[in-house]
Amino acid sequence: MEFYIFAASLKTVMTNDIINTRHPIDLSTEVLAMYENGGSLTVYNSIDRTTEDFYRIRCCAEFFAKQGKTVIMTPKLNVTYKNPAYDMIYGTLKGTPYYGKCPDLLVDGTWYEHEGFCGVKPKRSFRNMCNHGFKQSNRIIIEDCGLTDRQMRKSLTERIKNGIFVEELWIHRDNSFHLFFKNT
Repeated sequence: MEFYIFAASLKTVMTNDIINTRHPIDLSTEVLAMYENGGSLTVYNSIDRTTEDFYRIRCCAEFFAKQGKTVIMTPKLNVTYKNPAYDMIYGTLKGTPYYGKCPDLLVDGTWYEHEGFCGVKPKRSFRNMCNHGFKQSNRIIIEDCGLTDRQMRKSLTERIKNGIFVEELWIHRDNSFHLFFKNT
């Protein structure tokens, strides 16, 4: 019986060591911008800054920071339930349906997800951005895909009727941001 207890505790120790070496992440941050109104933009150094997605998310982050908000761009983590850094970064998601997800932005303590699109069919692009975005957060920022406001409102209304909780939907259009929907 004593051997079993020792083996189980050794397995736990080995597992924790393996997790720490398998999922290393740089938890250091860098302040990219500070604004006179108190807004700031901070980014984790573990984020790949060479991707096109980084620049779109940074544009969104700068929009909120220029309004005087504190914005943190967060990294995507692999195997979130095994990664010890997950709770350190995304701990406020615990107890929500989004625990285990990695939203892109933390704006004054509120999580936002940015979704881009690729394709030439506006309805499909909007549907895919909403499907992917609302799995990460109930507040999303999407790129303008060319769909009319009427079509987007109809699609969003159907989602809400089907039980998807939508808090905010922002649209990034022509270097500006438009709050398209806010649940009041």
